Amino acid sequence: MKTTFDCIPCIVSHVVQVAKMVTEDDDERHEIIKRTLAEAVNTNLNMTPPEQARLFHKIIKEITGVHDPYLDAKDRSTEFALELLPLLREEIKRHDNEFEAVVRLVIGGNIIDYGADHAFDIKDAKRRILEVFDMQLDLDEVEKLHEQLERADKVFYMADNCGEAVFDRLLIERYDSKITLGVRGEPILNDITPREIKRSGLNMVPHVHTGDMTPGVSMTHSSPEFLNEIRNADLVVSKGQGNFETLNEYDRPIFFLLRVKCAVIADLIGNAQLGDLQVISKNI
Repeated sequence: MKTTFDCIPCIVSHVVQVAKMVTEDDDERHEIIKRTLAEAVNTNLNMTPPEQARLFHKIIKEITGVHDPYLDAKDRSTEFALELLPLLREEIKRHDNEFEAVVRLVIGGNIIDYGADHAFDIKDAKRRILEVFDMQLDLDEVEKLHEQLERADKVFYMADNCGEAVFDRLLIERYDSKITLGVRGEPILNDITPREIKRSGLNMVPHVHTGDMTPGVSMTHSSPEFLNEIRNADLVVSKGQGNFETLNEYDRPIFFLLRVKCAVIADLIGNAQLGDLQVISKNI
């Protein structure tokens, strides 16, 4: 998707929040805001919102020298998810349709997002994840996902956030012989990078990183190795809103698993509300 006018103030507001989190130096904060606003004036609306965010986060890193602002948050999210995982496995066993239960929990984990939700509180995450069993979900799309995963020989699974990635194991481990995992190449927000793969328990499958810090998949900035892997897959499973924003015009078979986190995305999907669980297939 292209950047909309509504995306720009949202991204700038997020940069202000990150600047306040990363540095207490007023001069550095001021410089971040000045350069961010200058960049916003020249916004290329043909770029995706995550590619815009990439530019702004590069400014923050250049000015503050902080390479991974969300490092502690990523580790806390991962540990929280690891503690919760056994309970979720027991919850799955209580459902007649275990695949549907897995998909609900995998999407439920997508709430662990410090980028789209500045006020995200890890303490409230357990309740919000378990509430997915009472939420609406397109079961026809869930069944279609099941069929396509069974049929595909090579699946590319594009992960999103730390913590959430631990819950992705519930789906990945069912198809681990055919899955390659995709992660970010450099730290950005609380997104998973190669550093967090082993602790998340995802080293059961081969992985490739984007070689880039876009909080999504940039077809412009991602490495040739990454692009080769995703293009050669029979099926792509894309987690989260940032990946949806960058891959929703992808021309190969793909499923998007996400929670709706902003009005722009709700409008793009159509007939969607904030917080909704979504399984969306394209080119199937």
